[in-house]
Parts: sequence; structure tokens; C-alpha cells
Amino acid sequence: MAGEGVLLSVHVVPVLEGRIVAFVLEAPGPGGRWLPWTVLPQGSNPYEIASTVVDEWCDGAISDLRLVDVISRDGDGGWELAIVFRAQLTDLPRGLRGAPRVCEPQDLAVIHGFEAVDLERWLGVVGDEAAAEPTVEGDSPKLVF
Repeated sequence: MAGEGVLLSVHVVPVLEGRIVAFVLEAPGPGGRWLPWTVLPQGSNPYEIASTVVDEWCDGAISDLRLVDVISRDGDGGWELAIVFRAQLTDLPRGLRGAPRVCEPQDLAVIHGFEAVDLERWLGVVGDEAAAEPTVEGDSPKLVF
């Protein structure tokens, strides 16, 4: 690990019509295509922080906001616990913080911060997963943790 710090972060994956919307950032600072994110302040609710991020970056134009992943990873400043939400957009953001770009599936690798395979998986998270019960084959009992 490069450093000794701990970072708790909230990331939002904006999705419009089945495609991820990334934001193009220019200098100063890191350039390229990024997803909106922020540091999770101590004692705050990750869902509320994700909602604020959506308001600031995506103009609040969403029909659904849901938790899709929690990722533990090493970063430049130490260890990060990234809490990832998927926001179903109803319209393309105006781009007050960065120029929004709708990404085609072949462009997911150019989005900074996450692996393309994770982004593809988060694109597939729709509907009510709780309603989809896994099937059990044979006489194996269902396990509940």
C-alpha cells in the first residue's frame, strides 16, 4: 500500500438509456472521463450523500438510486472503501461540473476509477433483485446468513 490513510468514498454510476454517463474533466486536476464521487463524511448516510452527488452532477434528474457494490481497494493515499450507487437518469445532465458523455460499451475502459468489467456489471443491475429468488437443486436446504 502506498500510504497509511483510510478513505471512505461514495461513487455514483449515472445510467441513461442503458449506457453509462461519464463526465469529461479538464485541467487543473485530473483529466479524462470520470464518474461522480465524493468522500463520505464521518457519521453521514451514504445514500443521502449519493443523492447529493446526483443533485450536484446530474441535476437530480433520476428515476432510481440504488446501492450496487462496496469495493475494498488500495489507492495512492492508502486503503479505500468505495460505496457504489447506480443512478437511473431521466435526462442527460447539463454539465455544470464536467461535460457529460454517454459511453458506448466499447468505451467503458476509458472511464477512470473502475474496471470495465465492474461497470458492465453495474449496467445490468435493474429491477427488483429481491424478487428474483435463486433456485435450489436437489434436496439441498436453503442457507440464510
